[in-house]
Amino acid sequence: MLPILFTLTLPGPAALALALAAVVALAVARAVSYRRESAKGRVAVSFGAALWDDKLTLGLLLAGLGAAWRAGLFDGPVRLPLHTYGLAMATAFLVAIHVAQRLARADGLDPDRVSDLAFWLIVAALVGSRLYFIAVNWDEYVGPGAGVATPLGRLPRLLAIWEGGLVFYGGFLGAVAASIVYLRRHRMPFLAYADALIPSVALGHFFGRLGCFAAGCCWGGVSHGHVPWLTRFPPESLAYQTFAARPNAAELLSPDRLSTLPVHPTQLYEAFGELGLFLLLVFVVRPRRRFTGQVLASWLLAYAVLRSLVEVFRGDVERGLVAGFGVGQWTSLLIFAAGAALFAWGRRQAGAAARPAAI
Repeated sequence: MLPILFTLTLPGPAALALALAAVVALAVARAVSYRRESAKGRVAVSFGAALWDDKLTLGLLLAGLGAAWRAGLFDGPVRLPLHTYGLAMATAFLVAIHVAQRLARADGLDPDRVSDLAFWLIVAALVGSRLYFIAVNWDEYVGPGAGVATPLGRLPRLLAIWEGGLVFYGGFLGAVAASIVYLRRHRMPFLAYADALIPSVALGHFFGRLGCFAAGCCWGGVSHGHVPWLTRFPPESLAYQTFAARPNAAELLSPDRLSTLPVHPTQLYEAFGELGLFLLLVFVVRPRRRFTGQVLASWLLAYAVLRSLVEVFRGDVERGLVAGFGVGQWTSLLIFAAGAALFAWGRRQAGAAARPAAI
């Protein structure tokens, strides 16, 4: 486990300038992409018009940067650690976008639209996954247990997604909401694009869970068995820090307090489970699908089962329990029900289409 690869320290003004440059670069890149899309429709669009048309993106980025500046993040030297978790998430998004474009092209869909949609999915997934995590840890981040009186004082910790604290289900639900809005706005078929996108979600989740393992979040329960792959997390990990803060820390840390006791590497259980789902969707389900939406339905069913099994070994009880079951298990039940309903509906539609018309 290596939570931080290295740390770069910059003076406050230099860090602010670098952040502004990143915002400008992203805005320019999206404006160039918009011009290319417009050119396909043989509509001449100036660079300035393309940049203005994407004013919502630029506004969101500048608003976030302004909030960080008002919170005092640039008042002194700014430390920029390269978190392994953040690097894994970036890798996940880049690989997922590339794979989604290739699958969309194979299905006769517009890969450029997929690239544009991916930006909004990333934003929605990050927001949704963070809000979900904060909701199940409300007291620690927002309530009396947060220890900070003002909302601006809480902001740095609320935004520290590079340290972990993202819940996949929250990100998935946020991405679904964003995709529905985007696809309806551009009159694109939801299920067709979902079939092209969902395998890349599974592959991206594989990389994301590897990042979780490096950061020591989403850890498993302590095991006193002699399973060879059990893991001990070091003091730099979130697992160790959480264990050390619990009243029964002595029962969770090694006698020398240099690591946790052996725990299940649930991050790796889920990571390789998702890698298996990706291979299943691409090489088994897609070539044999009988109706549009079957790839999405298959992932909903399979991932719900996978996540429910992994939850049995999870040890981060801070995520909350409802009626004796984890929040993730209840969400898995809803996801499974949605997948079953979609699968049943798709099979009925395919059956109706295959029946000969009445004479």
